[in-house]
Amino acid sequence: MAQAPSRRGNARRDAVLMELGREVPLFQSAAEAVNDAAGAVLALGHVELQYLDRLQYGPATASELVSALGLGRRENAAVVERLELAGYVRVLPTSDSGQEARVELTPHAREWIESLWGPLRDEGLRLFASWRTGELAVVARFLAQTRAIQEAHATRLRSLASVPASSRPRPNRARGGLSPAALRRVHLFAIAHLEGPLHLADLAARAQLSPYHFARAFKSSTGETPRAYVERLRVEKAEGLIRDTELPLADIALACGFSSQSRFTTAFRRATGFTPARYRRGAEDRG
Repeated sequence: MAQAPSRRGNARRDAVLMELGREVPLFQSAAEAVNDAAGAVLALGHVELQYLDRLQYGPATASELVSALGLGRRENAAVVERLELAGYVRVLPTSDSGQEARVELTPHAREWIESLWGPLRDEGLRLFASWRTGELAVVARFLAQTRAIQEAHATRLRSLASVPASSRPRPNRARGGLSPAALRRVHLFAIAHLEGPLHLADLAARAQLSPYHFARAFKSSTGETPRAYVERLRVEKAEGLIRDTELPLADIALACGFSSQSRFTTAFRRATGFTPARYRRGAEDRG
């Protein structure tokens, strides 16, 4: 019969997890400090350094850079132009007018990358020289899995920064209302926490006001009460899930923060004129 793990074993595991939770952010901060120092030497910002890092692995088209780094095409073109003027990248000519041009690092850039980051790589290799292959495999797997988690989180955050204007609070610039920056903080917080309870105090904290003053200022700025605004966001999210997924309606209700399916149905009908089930049938008919 298998024995339950000892409390001592659980305590050791908890201690190691706490240490990991402390060391991973410190490792990330140290890596960012190295990049910041290298960026100062090269007179480049964080975004430009990301481009150099991506192009170390070979030339890339504008579409590939946009996909990998999350910028729009116009912003991507501006970054490439800055790097090209600084002599760090070059745009490769194409023989086909319909073919997308590729961007690659210049030898000048590769020399700088090697001189700035090469010693760090070499010291890391010396550190790992005494490690067993199995230990190295664990580190490699950990890095790959945490990178995937971070990339997914970055995608989520970028989606918050580009939420449709239709779902944002509707400012009317009335006196005594919230500033545009405060409205955006409230909006992003609400969007990120729709699955759970959203209390007035939580929203007010984003605007650095008491709940009473926040409710008055929010209504003055948007014409909506905070409660009506949150309900509108929940219904809009539910519309998208009904239209674009096959999730059961009960699961959608929970994913959108409704405490019960009956509350979901009532709020949805009030906002759209349809029950969730009827709305789904209509979406299927239109599809």
